Amino acid sequence: MIPKWGLFAISALFLISVSPAFAQHHSGAIAPPVDFDGLKVAISTILSPEDYSYEEDKTANLSVRFFDSETNVNIKSVTYRIQIFHESTLVANEYYFDEDGKLDVKIKPTTGCPEKELWKCTQYNGEKHAIAGAYYARGDSLPTIQGPVFDRSGQYNIKVSIVGATNPRTMTTTDLLFETFLSIPQNEIFLIKDASAQEIPISVKSYNGDISNFSFDESSEKISYEIPNDHKSGHIHSSDVKQVISIKKEFSSFKQGHHIDVLVNGIQLQDSSFDVDVSVPGKNIIRINTAHDEFIMASGDNDSPDATKIELVSGERIEFNHLDFAYDNGYSASVMWDSESFTSKEISFVFSFFDQSNSLVNDILFAYSITDESGSEVWSNIGTNESYLGILAPHGIAQESITIPADGNYKIKLILTGQNSGNFESFMISDSSFSILSQNQKLEKEDVAIPAWVKSNAGWWADGQIDDGSFVEGMQFLIREGFMSVSG
Repeated sequence: MIPKWGLFAISALFLISVSPAFAQHHSGAIAPPVDFDGLKVAISTILSPEDYSYEEDKTANLSVRFFDSETNVNIKSVTYRIQIFHESTLVANEYYFDEDGKLDVKIKPTTGCPEKELWKCTQYNGEKHAIAGAYYARGDSLPTIQGPVFDRSGQYNIKVSIVGATNPRTMTTTDLLFETFLSIPQNEIFLIKDASAQEIPISVKSYNGDISNFSFDESSEKISYEIPNDHKSGHIHSSDVKQVISIKKEFSSFKQGHHIDVLVNGIQLQDSSFDVDVSVPGKNIIRINTAHDEFIMASGDNDSPDATKIELVSGERIEFNHLDFAYDNGYSASVMWDSESFTSKEISFVFSFFDQSNSLVNDILFAYSITDESGSEVWSNIGTNESYLGILAPHGIAQESITIPADGNYKIKLILTGQNSGNFESFMISDSSFSILSQNQKLEKEDVAIPAWVKSNAGWWADGQIDDGSFVEGMQFLIREGFMSVSG
């Protein structure tokens, strides 16, 4: 748990705004709340690492949290029955207890189960609680599930029954039943050759069925592949279309510092439908997460009614805005974002942290707050981990989606809170000011032309054809209309 001094320290730096989290996670879900002795309680399930696949990760962590949906506070001393189904097949079924309302179970997937009923191949290990009689985490040792669980792609149904809460001896009158669904993507690696004939692996994780007709067009430097049109038949009507593509940064066809354009059947997706994660060393990760209806509109009619074509190509060069930060321990940081970003929409801010030798710092913890000219906080993040305060940047780089509400001047306070899963005794603070101007206002300014008479006056004055008074009149016009400013 986060020590109390940490909470007091961070609250002195900026106002903490905490609200219940009902958003879908990349690898998580929340069940609708139900009534429990007058409380509206809910269950969340999160699978990590993000975009887990058996081929790439081998082990996973399943977090199950039981909480008051109105206050976002965990319910204590919970006994769970957890059943995991792959499609409609039961693969795991066991009881667990957790003191603080957040259960973590380590999953060790195995393949090749010879049993017709797969749950018979699943084994459970760990300590059993003396009173609750269920598996629980003792210290840093987590209970484990080993078997045919999360070993294949597809949809998993996590059924959670709350059989006891608030006390290890207290059983609920009637079990509280919750259902959430987690999807494991199909993961495939494709090899393509760059201009120097070097083979570059491209990883594609598809949450929407098999990947087919993968290709790389050297002339257009475009990656393309197809996924099934299951969304047209209504099989996943309530789901998003999710694809995760990992491209090595050394792949010259996708230039660093350039936009990546994503097209669906030739129609370019809006930036809000995907993001590019640059925080993993050596990789650019493109995450497409498009609402069902938007994908339907983008798909339209195509030559292959059973498939939808996805294309990726390097776009225009990005002009970045850049802020620098320095700290008393010799560490430094930088924050970058696309200079063409719009206010009132999510902007991708990239945070990078460096040590005294200017190398990226591993496992750094940080928090930040953004305030406007009046000092009012418009955005902040102190992390969500219950063991430490801060956002973890495993490789020294983190990417945050931030919404700036309006054009204007802002200050960002960037705080180093710890390292290696522990908080510093004293947090280190640095701040910097920046301004955001939306593209519409930029274009309006660019469209305003300097009158011809002002241009002529400048030339005539330089040639001695007009007096100083006429020239000053032209300069006053430029200042008055905002073309130039004069500092005091």
